[in-house]
Amino acid sequence: MDGIQRTMNTNRKRISGRLEHLPRGATIITDARDHWILEGYEPSNDDYGLEVTVEGIVVGFDRLRVEWIGRVSA
Repeated sequence: MDGIQRTMNTNRKRISGRLEHLPRGATIITDARDHWILEGYEPSNDDYGLEVTVEGIVVGFDRLRVEWIGRVSA
């Protein structure tokens, strides 16, 4: 096959929830009480407790490599 081939990554995920600090690191806790450990993102102390949306690649059972993070508007 000639031309450009693009691989679709089916491990992409977008989640929303509260940003918390747990012993395993920065974590998103969703409304369904799921926990996602964030890789590649170090929030400031002021960010904890905020409602955020995170987009990234699933790199483990409960780990997400962050590509984008934004605050959820009230």
